[in-house]
Amino acid sequence: MLFRLLGRVQVETGDTSCVIASAPIRGLLAALLLEEGRFVSVEQLMGSLWDDPPDSARKNLRLHVARLRGQLAPLGLRERLSTLRGGGGGYRLLAAPEEVDAVQFKRLTARGFTELLARCAGAAETTLARALQLWQGPIGQDCTASERLRSRFVALDELHLTARERLVEARLCRGRTIDLIPEILDILAAAPFRETSWAHLMRAYYLGGDVAGAISAWDRATATLGDRLGLDLSAELCDLHLSVLRRDDHAVRGSLVPPPGEPSGRGHSATVHSQRAVGRGRGLPRTASRGGLQS
Repeated sequence: MLFRLLGRVQVETGDTSCVIASAPIRGLLAALLLEEGRFVSVEQLMGSLWDDPPDSARKNLRLHVARLRGQLAPLGLRERLSTLRGGGGGYRLLAAPEEVDAVQFKRLTARGFTELLARCAGAAETTLARALQLWQGPIGQDCTASERLRSRFVALDELHLTARERLVEARLCRGRTIDLIPEILDILAAAPFRETSWAHLMRAYYLGGDVAGAISAWDRATATLGDRLGLDLSAELCDLHLSVLRRDDHAVRGSLVPPPGEPSGRGHSATVHSQRAVGRGRGLPRTASRGGLQS
């Protein structure tokens, strides 16, 4: 059984799939499931569905809960949605972490990031690939949601981009290069401000034997980050550019060393030093110096 929030909001049980009808009910389901089995107060739920709850919000919420129970009933899940009496009231939807795609996604990405930092590139690749298989589209599609709830959706969208970047890094660590370029370019099309992906693009070209491609990637990065977006390139990205110009293979790889227990891929050392390539997701505004904000 799986509650799907990533993409189309639906519930899958065996061979049966039930699409949750009505935007308010989808929003209610998302708000409950993201709390991972905890009771959610009526006030919190109203704040998740409406920025400025109307006078009828409590009554409307009760109706939405009843309708959600009605949609869960044919799947044998009606009793999963329980009511808290007293203390202002609240509701809880019982679901194990592995029964909610968004919760699974967060846990798998966290484990994959930890594995990558521990230089277990092969394990990180497997874990992050599993996480990304769960992603069928942005969370919160066609959901009624307040700005508070939408901010949680945006955080998951950001995590999705980071997971894609780190999967690229795990694969770079294992010796893959040119074949990663389409995925890197796709990430940059969605988020051109992400320095990590520009660094990945330069490394993929250079380590794949295309030095001119790496230099061209730098030119595109400076044009996009600096000229178009008004961002100040980091010292790390500038250092990577100099390493490419100097044909310093060791520095381009980020002082790679083979991870414990893993062979290096295709003759390359296998792990990118995570402090450089994983850590930076975006550039700094031009108003900021590398040491802090300018006065």
